[in-house]
Amino acid sequence: MRNLIVLGGGEDQIPAYREGRRLGYRVIGVDQRPDALGKAEADEFLCMTSRDPDGIARALGPIDVAAVISPASDAAQEAVAELSRIYRTPHQTAAGALRCTVDKGYFRQVIDRLGLPAYRYAQADDVEELTRAAADLGYPLIVKPADSSGSKGITVLDGPADLPGAIEHARKNSFSRQVILEELIEGRHGAVESFFADGRLAFMAVTDRVITGRPAMISLAHIVPAALDPSVYARLTEAVTAICAEVGHRQGPVNFDFVLTPGGDLCFIEMGARLGGNGMPLMVRHAFGLNTVEAAVRLALGEPLTIDVTLRRTAALRILTAEADGVLTDVEGLDELRRMPEVVDVQVFKAPGDHVRAYTQAGHKLGYLVLVADTREQLEESLDRALRTLRFEIEPDAKGST
Repeated sequence: MRNLIVLGGGEDQIPAYREGRRLGYRVIGVDQRPDALGKAEADEFLCMTSRDPDGIARALGPIDVAAVISPASDAAQEAVAELSRIYRTPHQTAAGALRCTVDKGYFRQVIDRLGLPAYRYAQADDVEELTRAAADLGYPLIVKPADSSGSKGITVLDGPADLPGAIEHARKNSFSRQVILEELIEGRHGAVESFFADGRLAFMAVTDRVITGRPAMISLAHIVPAALDPSVYARLTEAVTAICAEVGHRQGPVNFDFVLTPGGDLCFIEMGARLGGNGMPLMVRHAFGLNTVEAAVRLALGEPLTIDVTLRRTAALRILTAEADGVLTDVEGLDELRRMPEVVDVQVFKAPGDHVRAYTQAGHKLGYLVLVADTREQLEESLDRALRTLRFEIEPDAKGST
């Protein structure tokens, strides 16, 4: 039996494990966490970092690998590319698109080359250089790792007092120790989850993106379709097509975060040439009837792409979270929640007795909730009711969870 390697073993990679097995492949999971969810899903599991392609290849030896994939993870994309080269699998992400995914400063350069709305930024690995750049940029500004995803290492600053700590926090979450400072852009937050086939934008979902407050500003919910003017959709389509053409991305998934400013500018924040995280493929499947996980796996396998939208429904994805570190003691209202007609999927990743973390980065989520409805108003009312129904009882841990 041929092998599918999935780098990462978190909740956003699990659908790829299941899709690979459904398609008849032996799935090898790789994650440095010994308790990763993927361990129970894999036919073979390597407990090691997903960023060491040579080490992974040595551990596996000369096996028959059909494809390598890592949904929702920027950190593993360079390893995906190298393992695909080592095992001579059919698909490779374009070099420019890969670099945009792992280097936020390079993505800003692409935006500048295309003449798209931009904002001021600076990127470096030297603390003194970053301190001088922050003084030039002014405040408020965002400090974050240049090569990380999942909102790890992000701080929003209103003044210079906490800059040293914010830089160090970002450096600790950066594999390259590169930190990027960005002017804070005010406006409506949105996201694009799209798929290219033969150089054509075959699918694009645009969401209203709800985020937590400062200092982290992490994704909390997505609602589709975004309540945007048709002219904004047209500009998004044009810009996404132009960006992908510029970086050579002709095949496969790609996602963007953006801000629509009060003046009407579309400012692209980040790009990932891979399946989106935070349950985005789950929402796309319920809202559009499109299995992007299957499409991404088939692309990695070198099979022809079929991108068919069979539904167009108003949908919401809500990330379930904890407000503080502690021990989960009970989950109440789950059965009642599942009986709600608008609730089409609810997934809880933690069980009573598990340590949970406050939602300060995407990896600390407790689960996903997906709802569909006939109207936006009905959807929002149902989401409010669902969140009142589902309750996580957590015993606070004054020392923090481990």
